[in-house]
Amino acid sequence: MASSIFQSSLNVTRRNNANRCFLQHYRNFQRAEKGSEVSRKTAKEKRIIRANLESKSPEKIDVVYARNGRPSFRTLIRPFGFACLFTGGSFAGCAVWQYESMRSKATSSRIHDFAESFFETEKRGEFRNQLNRWYHSLSGTQKMVLGIIATNVAVFACWRVPALQMFMIRWFSASPAAQATCLPMVLSTFSQFSFWHLAINMYVLWSFTPTIGAVLGREQFLAFYLTGGVWASFASYAVKVATSSVHPSIGASGAIMAVLGAVCTHVPDATLSIILLPFITFSAGAALKGLVAFESLGVILRWKFFDHAAHLGGLLFGCYYVTDGHKRTWDHRGRFMERWHKFRGKPVDS
Repeated sequence: MASSIFQSSLNVTRRNNANRCFLQHYRNFQRAEKGSEVSRKTAKEKRIIRANLESKSPEKIDVVYARNGRPSFRTLIRPFGFACLFTGGSFAGCAVWQYESMRSKATSSRIHDFAESFFETEKRGEFRNQLNRWYHSLSGTQKMVLGIIATNVAVFACWRVPALQMFMIRWFSASPAAQATCLPMVLSTFSQFSFWHLAINMYVLWSFTPTIGAVLGREQFLAFYLTGGVWASFASYAVKVATSSVHPSIGASGAIMAVLGAVCTHVPDATLSIILLPFITFSAGAALKGLVAFESLGVILRWKFFDHAAHLGGLLFGCYYVTDGHKRTWDHRGRFMERWHKFRGKPVDS
């Protein structure tokens, strides 16, 4: 009897030890799985090892990537293809936008008239009335540029949030050595980290908008602005690969330089002046020649304060588009719009 009791207790002890051993192995397995997940996540984040946002350049960030070696020219294949597709998509999308706006006004005149009368009603307060009158005095291009400025301000605010800075570096700064190289070519043109960089860029954009906006119109200007920023980013990529530079760039300067190049090419006799020195005046043609020479010298001598390659690429794109580029893009949208019109069908009168 005693031996049987002893034997049963021994079996219970063995089962308990086996259960403890199983639980211990299961916990170790869980820790290993959790550790592997953390290591994978850490390895993914460590593609950006270190970043210094307070750099001396307003348009470049000091970032150390895990693969910080010299990027090859093969890395430019995808960005070049993306730039070509984005160019076609931007002009096609803006052409559809123009068509839909005209179609909406033609088929929904009553709704349009009601909306206009609603927004033109008097507001409470003198300041709101003045703001309302000022907004309605703007052209369509100027109203759209206000949206671009608001987007830049929102992205600037996101840079000030510490929890978002790694995300901003990954998607809102452009470098050929980064993991993502295509989409940042667009997003970086809305990205400024310094307040003065943001203020100066937006002031220059707003100042030159009325001139080029009256020539291109709202929809064509948007496609031109976005495409100019993308090709400026590609020019920056090309020079960085050639000079073995991997520091990412930010800023709307490339797209704004495209606007500046278009204005100076279209009206070379216009009189310009420096923001802080308004008493110094010069022609737009002379300003364009000076800017091209200055940015070219910056690329050759590898000046690092600005992204001179992006500036030069934007300037040349603006000059080309006003001279010949619009003939090959916007002026050839007729066949595409005919197909879109057939796809949309006959409009229903509302």
